[in-house]
Amino acid sequence: MTPPRTVLALGPIETEMLRDIRSRLNRRAVSDAALFALGTAFIGACARADVPATTAVPAKVLSGPLVVKIAATADIATLSRLVATLAEHRTLDPKCWPGLVAAGAPQAILSRRLALAGREAPVEISQ
Repeated sequence: MTPPRTVLALGPIETEMLRDIRSRLNRRAVSDAALFALGTAFIGACARADVPATTAVPAKVLSGPLVVKIAATADIATLSRLVATLAEHRTLDPKCWPGLVAAGAPQAILSRRLALAGREAPVEISQ
């Protein structure tokens, strides 16, 4: 019998999935369509890793560096809101998605989720 899964725990498959998506987001995409498809993979991976998109943070202009800063100390609930916010902006203003990826916003969310699971050390953000 397998032990019950806690919210913060990640299995080896989920861990590698998050690392793979993060790695792909860190590389230059061959096209905007490919980068947009990675956004779909990012949202699906977050849902599978117990960080589903919930209620988006209301923001007319989303700053990638601000998302990175918030994600550095976020809990699961805050990460879920950040995922929803990125998903909303990706849908409503697709031109903002490459800038968010270049700033490291989705990557920061994935890194924090891995840190909360104890799979990686927390990322230090300089002020």
